Amino acid sequence: MSPVTRLSTVGVSRRTFLALGVGTVTAVALASCASPDATWVLPDGRQVSRTERRRGGTGRVTTATVTAAATSLDLAGKPASTWAFGSVPAPVIRLGAGDTLKATVHNELPDDTSVHWHGLALRNDMDGVAPVTQPPIASGAAFEYEFIAPDPGTYWFHPHVGVQLDRGLYGALIVEDPAEPLAYDDEWVVILDDWLDGVTATPDDVLTELSRGMGGMDGMDGMFMRMGNTLMGATSDALGGDAGDVYYPHYLINGKPVADPAQFVGTPGQRVRIRLINAGSDTAFRVAIGGHTLTVTHTDGFPVDPVEFDSVLMGMGERYDVLVTLGDGAFPLVAQAEGKRDRGFAIVRTAEAAAPTPDADIPELSS
Repeated sequence: MSPVTRLSTVGVSRRTFLALGVGTVTAVALASCASPDATWVLPDGRQVSRTERRRGGTGRVTTATVTAAATSLDLAGKPASTWAFGSVPAPVIRLGAGDTLKATVHNELPDDTSVHWHGLALRNDMDGVAPVTQPPIASGAAFEYEFIAPDPGTYWFHPHVGVQLDRGLYGALIVEDPAEPLAYDDEWVVILDDWLDGVTATPDDVLTELSRGMGGMDGMDGMFMRMGNTLMGATSDALGGDAGDVYYPHYLINGKPVADPAQFVGTPGQRVRIRLINAGSDTAFRVAIGGHTLTVTHTDGFPVDPVEFDSVLMGMGERYDVLVTLGDGAFPLVAQAEGKRDRGFAIVRTAEAAAPTPDADIPELSS
């Protein structure tokens, strides 16, 4: 494996520049074609470094090693070949607000990759959006991300190369508040995901399938049906109509399918902070816990005036922090795939009671 490097900006010819997608043209051009007298700000420019130093921070440093590699995910006894940061999801990374994260990412995949620190306000050259803010990390190479995490909250990390997010390459990044105003007894990080990798296809296979379009579907408006790895008729008024285009055989909670559910064990009366993260690529989830009310305290990492709901609807990439006071028994946590007629399922247990079933009726989902 090559040494850890700070990757330099890659040069781009005019011909290559003209061939780039619209979303990356401006940033790549600035990073690649700048003259010494240019006045614009580059991702790794002096202005960025100077601003980062002005943040100050606490001086405390948290280190982490993240290795992207091929692995196998156990889906209720059936293995699925995928890529992951060691496990699905990756181990949680925690640090305090104002602390510095030094995360060394090793790429043992056959393809380029990167790590994007989703939701954090951080220095541009550490944001991990290849090729906009950094060149991708080549196969066999490594890269050290180093930045101050300024704001407490629930965040997460994942690649920003191709459709790699639709594999198992994701994990939670929790930035603790040194002056935490919330009072709670325990915490549970819950990551939702839509899953097909190693089961029906790879994400790249599905992208190829989607790129062919939906020709020949005349006269089928309003029908809900699967066609290969795509869906037709997945709709939701809450989402403005379209609820997604991809068929997923599994919806996971913390890497577990409904046949082998994740479980949180607590005691009656406990106040639990649940950090919900939607890592799905094509699915919004409506989340509820049977017999419980969710008090929303944070959205996308930042505090809001607490509001009680029976359920929350989470778009892709969104995060909600909720407080729940646990009842006595065993309760279903359901992540309904909005408009797709399927769900993720986990169990919240505070007593030796019969476990709920994955198809349990959850009135909170429709109230």
